[in-house]
Amino acid sequence: STAITLTEPVTEVNATSATAPCTLADGANGQMKIILNVSTGGTNAVTITPSNFRGGTSITLNAPGESVHCIFKNSNWNIIGGHNFTVA
Repeated sequence: STAITLTEPVTEVNATSATAPCTLADGANGQMKIILNVSTGGTNAVTITPSNFRGGTSITLNAPGESVHCIFKNSNWNIIGGHNFTVA
């Protein structure tokens, strides 16, 4: 799996050649993170597993153009927006 960087506000993940399991470490209180599936072909999933996540255990972006916008607050990542993501 790939660790999503916390130093950039936006991370693009390309899952064109294979599925892309990703981890998301805890951020700083109030930190925001946007993750985009920028695959150029196919429908390989980007599956994000945050260390601490309110509302589920993982976030999946199944196709190019799908995204999720999160904020780290009270020791958890919280989803505040996005496009066509799923939560498990």
